[in-house]
Amino acid sequence: MVLLEQVAVRYSDGPEILRDISFALAPGTLHFLVGPSGAGKSTLLRLLSLALKPSEGRFSLFGRDVAGLERRDLPAMRRRIGVVFQEFRLLEHLTAFDNVALPLRLANVREAEIKKHVGELLDWVGLGDKLEALPPTLSGGQQQRVAIARAVIARPSLLLADEPTGNVDDRIALRLMYLFEELYKLGTTVLIATHNESLVARFPHHQLHLEGGRLAPRTRLSAALP
Repeated sequence: MVLLEQVAVRYSDGPEILRDISFALAPGTLHFLVGPSGAGKSTLLRLLSLALKPSEGRFSLFGRDVAGLERRDLPAMRRRIGVVFQEFRLLEHLTAFDNVALPLRLANVREAEIKKHVGELLDWVGLGDKLEALPPTLSGGQQQRVAIARAVIARPSLLLADEPTGNVDDRIALRLMYLFEELYKLGTTVLIATHNESLVARFPHHQLHLEGGRLAPRTRLSAALP
């Protein structure tokens, strides 16, 4: 469960980037995060990925109050979160296969299982012939698909995706959305930040609509706070 109550976020002594943010996301649900550029979408994703802490309000993740977490608790919490960054953040000295395999290796999964699951997932995202390719040799869209595969391979409890279809064609975008839908049906909470209005219209999931750092009335959630 993700729960925010009257949350505000500011950087240092600057103005609030987010304010009065309250919502709940239940396990096994998929939501779109929409709104204009500068509305605070990336900041909200950074908050949910534990890269930021709220300056005000309550933030609870997986049943734990984030404000009460010790530094030693953060690595285990972050391992339950998959993040797709706009800038990909692939390790350039590792192949596509090894980038995707990294979360499983950190979790001490057997190599036989890693080989099977990573190969199947890269094939699903259309990169079955790029297993040994290094990121600098891949196009932006291909790197994005590697980053998505890495984020979902370990079936995280929470998946945060920042414009995951921004560098791919419509056919691949649909395939990626089907992948996200399979993931949430397995129990993952999925939050996708996107400007792709046609994608949001085609997949009528619940929406968080940010405007000027606040949730707009257009927000639709299945588990909204009373």
